[in-house]
Amino acid sequence: MENIFNKIGYTLSRKSNSTNDSVLDVLCIKNPDGSIRWVWNANNKKPLFLKFYNVGNKRAKLFAFMIKMVFALRLQKLIFSRTRYFYNKETITLFDCNDAWALFTGTVGPNNKAILYTNNSFFKIATTNNAQELIKKENRILSNNAFSNFRVPKSKQISDDIIQLSDVTENGIRTGKIGNGHLKALDEMNFPNDQIVKINSWKLFNDLRKDFSTIKDERIPKNLMRKINILIDGLDPEEVVGVSLSHGDFTSWNMYESDGKISLYDWELATYDRPKGFDYFHYLIQQGVMVDRKCWKDIYEDIKDQCSGDFCNTAFGYDLEIVNRYLKFYLLINCMNYLKVYASQPNWHIQINWLFEVWNEAMNMFLTESKSSRQLMIMDLFDHIQNENYAAVKFLNGYPENLSINSDIDLIVENDLNDKLINFFEKHSLVTKMVSKPKSFMNTIQLILNEGSFLSIDLIWQPKRRNVVFMEVKKVLKNAYLNNFGVRTTSVSDTMQYISGFYSLNNAAIPEKFKVYEEAAVDMNKKNDSIVNEYFQNYVKDKKALMRKLRKIKENRGLNAVKNMVLYFYDTLTSFRRRGFVVTFSGVDGAGKSTVIENVAQLIEKQLRLPVVILLHRPSVLPIISVIFKGREEAKRIVESSLPRKGNNTSFLSSLLRFSYYYTDYFIGQFLVYIKYTLRGYVVIYDRYYFDFIGDAKRSNVVLPKGLSFFGYRFLLKPKFNFFLFADTQTILERKKELDESAIKELTNNYGSLFGKLGKQSKSEIYEVIENNDLNITLNHVLLTIKSH
Repeated sequence: MENIFNKIGYTLSRKSNSTNDSVLDVLCIKNPDGSIRWVWNANNKKPLFLKFYNVGNKRAKLFAFMIKMVFALRLQKLIFSRTRYFYNKETITLFDCNDAWALFTGTVGPNNKAILYTNNSFFKIATTNNAQELIKKENRILSNNAFSNFRVPKSKQISDDIIQLSDVTENGIRTGKIGNGHLKALDEMNFPNDQIVKINSWKLFNDLRKDFSTIKDERIPKNLMRKINILIDGLDPEEVVGVSLSHGDFTSWNMYESDGKISLYDWELATYDRPKGFDYFHYLIQQGVMVDRKCWKDIYEDIKDQCSGDFCNTAFGYDLEIVNRYLKFYLLINCMNYLKVYASQPNWHIQINWLFEVWNEAMNMFLTESKSSRQLMIMDLFDHIQNENYAAVKFLNGYPENLSINSDIDLIVENDLNDKLINFFEKHSLVTKMVSKPKSFMNTIQLILNEGSFLSIDLIWQPKRRNVVFMEVKKVLKNAYLNNFGVRTTSVSDTMQYISGFYSLNNAAIPEKFKVYEEAAVDMNKKNDSIVNEYFQNYVKDKKALMRKLRKIKENRGLNAVKNMVLYFYDTLTSFRRRGFVVTFSGVDGAGKSTVIENVAQLIEKQLRLPVVILLHRPSVLPIISVIFKGREEAKRIVESSLPRKGNNTSFLSSLLRFSYYYTDYFIGQFLVYIKYTLRGYVVIYDRYYFDFIGDAKRSNVVLPKGLSFFGYRFLLKPKFNFFLFADTQTILERKKELDESAIKELTNNYGSLFGKLGKQSKSEIYEVIENNDLNITLNHVLLTIKSH
């Protein structure tokens, strides 16, 4: 503060150096780090420092109201920190320090400047060389431009360090939403000052790109930096961009509105070569992040909704594609600029991390050609938790988004990170649906992303299998290290212990893909952990030694062991609430059901991580009828040697008895399947189902009216997902010769009509008809349908 006052003509000291010194008592409000933020004459009767404060939300309004009440009650000298200075007044001073005044000491950084308010004027006082250049530029901009649709301060250069600005805030109000007055101001700045420039000759862009390439700051999220570089590398140097006059910090805290016009100040960042619409995007993003604490999804809706009038026509031609194109350039220019600024600051305010989150997510919409939604989500996840205490287990040593499509993410975490990540995923624009499956020791978060892809994350705060804890989280987190790709990873030793503990408690062999960790065996021997080492290398057939070692862990002894058992039973009971579901596939022979079912089962197990059981046609509580009369082996031989739909039964009574037998199997079996599988979380896949008795009863050697079998369906538990697969007749005949062309067409029509009818009647079950010409398209359709419900 002494340096600032020296620039305006006062020499301040905390001690009196002369009998001629005068006394100045000041009050102040400090920053969280103890530095002075606002300071003012202790004799002020009004809180002039509120001139520097953005009263933009309820919390800010409450703060301003409380401050005004303090001054109204004359309590300020009792509440605020008081300091006494002694000063020696120079021959010429900027103002009389005994008058009413307030000073904002500015934001720490290379552009730091203080702002003094007194006698209805603001004085900007540069404290760095950068700040000197900025205030000179602001004075030039304000002196050389006249605007009709909005007001700006009158400016006067007092010295190299100081400019004087008139107060344009009187009788104005702050608004947090773009209005007609804002759009008129933006339109006037945009036109007629707009021009066209190629990227390779765009000085602003190329200067920022050069500075950006020099940034070396581990605090900046690695994937955010990578995204910017990907976008830059994807630009065509010959691409043309519209640029125009831009304020540079067009935000609600740099303006007031009155009589339909805005009064806009703080022009020090203004320039003539920012991309069109820069100030529009900046207002909504800064307002959304800093004031309203909105997520990117909501901010982007504001960008689309509030773009209107002549400005939208002039800048973007009412074209959303053009809006998005200039949004991309805004993000690049703004991010490159401020990341360089932030990298020069030793300490960051929490708001910087808020901005990182929104910038990171906003860039995703421009990376869809090079990255999938799943890859972008993984990148955002690890940027989001870079300052958290976590450790990824069994994670690849490479860019995190290159994780296999069938792999999930296992994170050792502290318990409180769970709620933070749930909140993060719920608001993320790439997430269509989030499912949380909490247990006492972990939580599985499953994400359905906007393009239908799937991502599963296990948050583990106590590595445990059943009732046995096999690792200590504190030690794991302490030993974790940050790899070259921005991911905190468990040490090799801890990874080996995790794998050996997990698979031993599951009575399973270690998968081949984890044998790569055997190279760490030497390190493990040095730590006298030969039991883990031997088990990991499968040298120990008897796992009792490893189990004895795990039982010695503190968390598995005494009352902890009892607690673990209780929690295990609790988790087991709650798991019954997470029921499985039934999926059926129908179609004529040759439609490709078997291949689809095999692949769908694998994908459900790998991606949804749900156990799968496949049943053929029915629950099979009762054997097929021929087994009763001919024995199992002979019945099996007959089935394998005969073609479908070749039965010669024409008797109504025989058909009714046969149907009743199989219907009994469906009716009783459905409850057994429900208890045995569905309640335990299994996915039951039927290769054919009861629909064959409605659409193709002849296949089961049954000849009955369709209405009878359709009526019977009313009393069965309805499968959640039902898919009828079909293909053109020629394709089916090429696959199988079991049916003739007319039968294929007839059956396809029967099933199609049946599924259409059931689909219209059902409110909760899914009945879909899929043309199965391309296996990948079919699998994606089926998996997306299952994931989305």
